[in-house]
Amino acid sequence: MRRILKDFFIYLKIKGHRNLRRTKILKILDIILFCLHSLSNIVTLFFQPAVGNQYGIISLGFLSLSGYLRKNGIDSKIVVLVDKDMEDTVEKKICQFRPKIVCISFHWYIHAYEIVKIAEAVKKTDPNIKVVIGGHSSTYFDKQILDFTSSIDVIIKGDGEKPLLEYIISQNPQKVENISFKKNGEFVSKPVTYRQVTLENLTGANENMNEMIDEWDKYIKTKRVRTSAPISSSTIVEEVETRPSEFYLYVGKGCGFNCCFCGSSKTGNSRIFNRGASVYRPIEDVVKDAALLKNNGVESLFIDFGPFNDESYFLKLFDRLSKLDLGVVYLPWNLPSNDIISKLSTSFSDFEIQISPDSGSERLRKDLCHRGFHREFYSNALLKKSIDKIAEVGSSRGSQLFLWFMCGLPFESEEDYLETLNLSVLMKKNYHQLFNSTQDQLNCVPLRLTPGSPIDLWPDKFDMRKLRSSFKDYYGYCKDLISGKIEHPLGLERNDLSEAEVIKRAVHYKENILSA
Repeated sequence: MRRILKDFFIYLKIKGHRNLRRTKILKILDIILFCLHSLSNIVTLFFQPAVGNQYGIISLGFLSLSGYLRKNGIDSKIVVLVDKDMEDTVEKKICQFRPKIVCISFHWYIHAYEIVKIAEAVKKTDPNIKVVIGGHSSTYFDKQILDFTSSIDVIIKGDGEKPLLEYIISQNPQKVENISFKKNGEFVSKPVTYRQVTLENLTGANENMNEMIDEWDKYIKTKRVRTSAPISSSTIVEEVETRPSEFYLYVGKGCGFNCCFCGSSKTGNSRIFNRGASVYRPIEDVVKDAALLKNNGVESLFIDFGPFNDESYFLKLFDRLSKLDLGVVYLPWNLPSNDIISKLSTSFSDFEIQISPDSGSERLRKDLCHRGFHREFYSNALLKKSIDKIAEVGSSRGSQLFLWFMCGLPFESEEDYLETLNLSVLMKKNYHQLFNSTQDQLNCVPLRLTPGSPIDLWPDKFDMRKLRSSFKDYYGYCKDLISGKIEHPLGLERNDLSEAEVIKRAVHYKENILSA
């Protein structure tokens, strides 16, 4: 290195820069080269918390952030935690990659305990590493989290691509948008001023996924938990595992629906991400990601988005994806039309579809829609028509259907619940070929509290009472999950229906479905 600097000094002399002193030039070059070396070798390590002792799905935010950093010359890697010895794994990965920045996903509250333990393990291994968290729940509880633990340095709120890049480069939170931190013990919160108005030039994949995700080959071949929110009854199965070689396809973000129970509803997204509508990625970018994923061993795509009120985007997307000969698991956020269902059957080698009517009662769904706290209304007759189409195009190919209902919804009567049960039994009998496992595929889960949801914000409006409110409450709940001693598994109850009675309703549903 010194020889290179000496040669550069001779070059400056030849070019006529004789008035510069040798020591000054060397000092300037030392600073420049140090900065370039530091920037090019920054490793930003992302930790995705486990779901119990299993792999979970990597958050879309992490996939997007990692791709964005790479496009801007910042090396990064995602580590998905899985085992009981989480602290040992964190220490091992810190020693392996020597990052300057560690990012931890705290999108869903279910990780409230793990994010603190991961942060503590990072600081124990190397106190100089800056720990950053982001996501829905971290934005919602930013001050409470920073008051709760000193192991987290900053919280990036809302959309994180540009703010995270700015923080990595500057290491100065005061120069960064959408950030919360502590300065001399005082809480500082900058407003969410940055949000993505377009998703162009973003990616959720990489040419070599081993460079993006640590131990990729092991991860993609291992079954992972797609969704999980365990409660005290083993009869109620809410853990749904991925297919082998399945991976998330990043299609878009945001939501125009305002379901009362969802923290990422229109209300939640407006307050947390400053976004009250859905945004799609360009179709060509999504297709490029899908091709990259296939080249890295992915056999089935997981799409959990849309189609909302305009299905044209998905009809075009599915048509473009048809050339890749992949399977798909599709979770539409409203009832898919026959056109969408037909396109699924012709565009993918096999398909699984998951529909969430939430209640089998038309009266209740209509009431919630009228109050402005549910997705678009459709009749049970229309639901049956869609399932008829799924059976028509998918039965011979082994296509599967999941139906998700809830009990304990606001204003749900005993009659409403029984309508849900009766509709589900009818579905099982009429479409048995679509339900290989009724234990997993026909579900009526008890409503639970999600931070930032309309119910969480205005419980009185829904005649409900919250049993959890603070980050400390959620931290304690998630810690208790490890021991299995959970005081309030749902976190809320109706004024006319206790938490225990809601769980009893869910158990009753599952027992009747399994025996039908």
